[in-house]
Amino acid sequence: MLPDIERKLLRILYNYSAGRRRLPTMKELEIKTGRRTEDIKAGLLALEKDNYILWENKLDTRHIVIIEGWDRDPKISTPTTPPGAVNRYYTEY
Repeated sequence: MLPDIERKLLRILYNYSAGRRRLPTMKELEIKTGRRTEDIKAGLLALEKDNYILWENKLDTRHIVIIEGWDRDPKISTPTTPPGAVNRYYTEY
C-alpha cells in the first residue's frame, strides 16, 4: 500500500491525464496536493522506484509515463498457474 502523498500523486496524475489529455505541471501538483515541490519530487521518485511511473527526463512532469494508475492491493495475491495449464483444460476434457 502506498503512503498518502504517493497515492495522491498517482491518482492526480492518472485522473488529470485522462481528463485533460496532458499531465499536470509541478505548480498544478503543488496546488492539488498542498505540498512543497521537494515533497512532490520525493513522492514521484518513490513512484518511479516502485514502477508505477517512468520519469526519465526529470526537468518537467510532462515527461512522466504512467505504468500503473492505481495502488496495488497487498491483500490480493495473484494465483500462479503452471505453464500450459490453461491449454490442458481444452485438450484433455
